[in-house]
Amino acid sequence: MKKIGLLIFSVLCIGLCLIPTLLSFVIPCKEPVGNEQKTSFPTLMTEENRWNVSFLTQLGEYYEKHFALRKEAITADALIQSKVFQVSNVDTVTVGTDGWLYYTSTQKDYLGKNPLSKREVTAIVHNLQRIQSYCQAKGITFLFTSPPNKNTLYPEHMPYYLRVKTSEIHNRDLLSAALEKSNVNYYNLYDLFASQNAVYYLKKDSHWNNAGALLAYNGILDYLGKSHEDFSSATAVRRKDFKGDLSAMLYPALKDTEYNEYYGAEEHFSYNEGFQSVEDTSITTSCAEASSTLYMYRDSFGNALVPFFATAYNRATFSKGFAVDLEKTFSETHPDTFIMELVERNLDWLITMPPFFATEPVTLYNPAVTKKDTLSFAVEDCTYSSDYKVLTMTLPKESDLSSDIYVVVKEATGLKKAYEAFLVKEETGTLKACAYVKTENLETMTIDDSALWTKTDNTSIEYIYK
Repeated sequence: MKKIGLLIFSVLCIGLCLIPTLLSFVIPCKEPVGNEQKTSFPTLMTEENRWNVSFLTQLGEYYEKHFALRKEAITADALIQSKVFQVSNVDTVTVGTDGWLYYTSTQKDYLGKNPLSKREVTAIVHNLQRIQSYCQAKGITFLFTSPPNKNTLYPEHMPYYLRVKTSEIHNRDLLSAALEKSNVNYYNLYDLFASQNAVYYLKKDSHWNNAGALLAYNGILDYLGKSHEDFSSATAVRRKDFKGDLSAMLYPALKDTEYNEYYGAEEHFSYNEGFQSVEDTSITTSCAEASSTLYMYRDSFGNALVPFFATAYNRATFSKGFAVDLEKTFSETHPDTFIMELVERNLDWLITMPPFFATEPVTLYNPAVTKKDTLSFAVEDCTYSSDYKVLTMTLPKESDLSSDIYVVVKEATGLKKAYEAFLVKEETGTLKACAYVKTENLETMTIDDSALWTKTDNTSIEYIYK
């Protein structure tokens, strides 16, 4: 009897395990869960008409994301772990108290772990100043702003095991202090939201609600002095129809909606052809009642901003692609205003993959200067566009990053050309100067020597390295 019982138990276990596989032929899980990327069924043959040696591996990965009842299984496990043990079964979501959810990638900022160094903050300001100067030369108004992380504004619902912080030094404070001392047009969203008594972020989403987006929109355009509809007389419609991104990751099979406010902004403008949702990588809008043109780089916080800003500009373009080729973008969109919105948790993008544009060589003043150091120099392919090559040079630790920095190349003819550089952080943590040059221009150049030029005014060189 004991053996028969074990056999029946084994058969039941195997049968239960086979149910999702068998049902997958009838009701497979077709949509990705949370922020997963959609995957396609693998092919036996490659594009080169060869056998796909990774077919079985790819088939296993496909099955993992498409077996039947997958969303239900993930949700059941998440409910048990979050409600009973107050933890998350998804590494991208942190379960807080009172039903609050937080994006796990914000923990480093919240705890004060590995903040940006003083040189890295200075490098970010340097890059933003370069972007602003480029915009000014083209008659474009530039503004940078950064939405705070959710747990920056509302830390009281973070779980108890994350209450002890490593440091009270945060990137948002370091960069804000540096930007306020610079000439960069910067609008401090943290100060705006911290001064409010109401809660403007969603409980189970990583972003602000529509009321928070409206608050940010009015603050930014007031700062720019741009006339706009402020929706103060609009009747907000409150509906419980919004499912947050964090809830979608943690509880994919639940409806789990929460309240959001709607102001009727969509009635004042139109989306141009090809629009599917505010998640689109590129969106263009038209508003006959408004004037001027806008180009906005925005991340996912910009989803709720799109309808409001679209009402304030005759033509607006909203882009999520990073890094941004500003030369190409401006030639296509012809903006009067460029607003760059980048959330607190991603501030280091401004030195790991900053926006870029081709730089024109400037006149090189070359007084006698004592050799200071030997620096590595390279001509590299641009990761983001084949239209560019990148002249890169390492930066000495004592170099003045607050000054204009140029990579200097000497052609075989003896002519020296100086190209103004962005400051970019490598994976090793090393900062380097990167000047973007059109590939077609570099092909006509034979580089004989290179140097780093740090300019403090129009007629002098602080350091030069050969």
